Amino acid sequence: MVVPYRPVVSDKRTASLKQREPVMGRRSLLKGLAGLTGVGCASSLFPSPAISAEKELEVFSWKGYFNQEIIDEFKKDTGIQIYLTEYDSNDEALLMLNATKGLGFDLVFPSSSFLTNWHLARDLLQPIDEGKLDLGFIHGSILSNAENMGTIYRGRRYALPFAWGCEGIVFDSLLRDYQPGEISWNDQWSFINKGFVATRPESALTSMALMLDGTGERLDSAYLNEDLSREVFGEALLFAKEHKSHVRQFWRDTEGLASAFTLNNCVVGQGWGGAAHTLWKQTKSRFKFLAPKEGALAWLDTLAIPAGSTNVDQGYELINWLLSPKGAGMFMASSGYNSVVKDAHNELDLAAQERFNFSYNDAKAIDDLYWLKPEPAWFRDLRDIYVRKYVEAA
Repeated sequence: MVVPYRPVVSDKRTASLKQREPVMGRRSLLKGLAGLTGVGCASSLFPSPAISAEKELEVFSWKGYFNQEIIDEFKKDTGIQIYLTEYDSNDEALLMLNATKGLGFDLVFPSSSFLTNWHLARDLLQPIDEGKLDLGFIHGSILSNAENMGTIYRGRRYALPFAWGCEGIVFDSLLRDYQPGEISWNDQWSFINKGFVATRPESALTSMALMLDGTGERLDSAYLNEDLSREVFGEALLFAKEHKSHVRQFWRDTEGLASAFTLNNCVVGQGWGGAAHTLWKQTKSRFKFLAPKEGALAWLDTLAIPAGSTNVDQGYELINWLLSPKGAGMFMASSGYNSVVKDAHNELDLAAQERFNFSYNDAKAIDDLYWLKPEPAWFRDLRDIYVRKYVEAA
């Protein structure tokens, strides 16, 4: 992963990664499949489920999740060669696996907010065999929360938590002395910050609704009940209009967030954790990031096994490796996203450990994350109406 965006937290790319098809990879094939009126011919382009390779694994992942160092280290530890294909959106991943009827790949990484679409597509994922995994490395609250976020379907687990990120509060530490476990979403709207706030309108209303709610329970219900959703976002909009003079800049991407603070003199505001940590490094700890005590707005990506996987055992080897402290630490260091593995941040360099511990109150803030829920179509349309009213308000 209310998660209509995909935050970019790293400019790292994997141009040197090994590809099985150097001329026409699966990403190229996807573009051709998108124009097909039917999918019957597509599955014949991929191996039969009966064909497998003991030392190979086909991975279909978000761009930036794997780099060459991870691929090489996994091969050194297991002897298994990863062949990587990347995607840029949940829609792209689902389109590919739907077109091939679940064939062609051994692992995929759907966002939890999108898992309902995978389940509705029917028979694209296979249930997870928990007997082949050590789930003890996963942070307990993340594992339990994920069960209400689409990972469990018809009583069986079809996906595992893998990576997460969030939106919290970015601030200028030379001008404000906010501390872990103390800062509130409401602090950015205090009188001293009037005219110095940076925020993203699409998610500002959600954090305001959470702030006014306090517990998150009413906001949870707003995903299920259209009338209540109108009430919740109506109250958030009223607060937003009353405090719009606090906003110095609306931002919509990583570059906009950074420039709001480095060029436009913003002092505090809502921001993506990964982008904020990059800003933290680039400005020598001037601008920092904290999870508010009501809960940072968190999204979750999962790890799943396509129904047509031909290398299932090798897939479980990679899952266990990624959910080990070593694999999780390498993933965090290379991607800039957080791992669901407990204490994975302790595998990072000392400066990165310090940033994580400050931002998440020595990991205690993880238990208080507000996990963004799957969006019914009506919810997204309704929220967008209130966002537009916020942006256009005088």
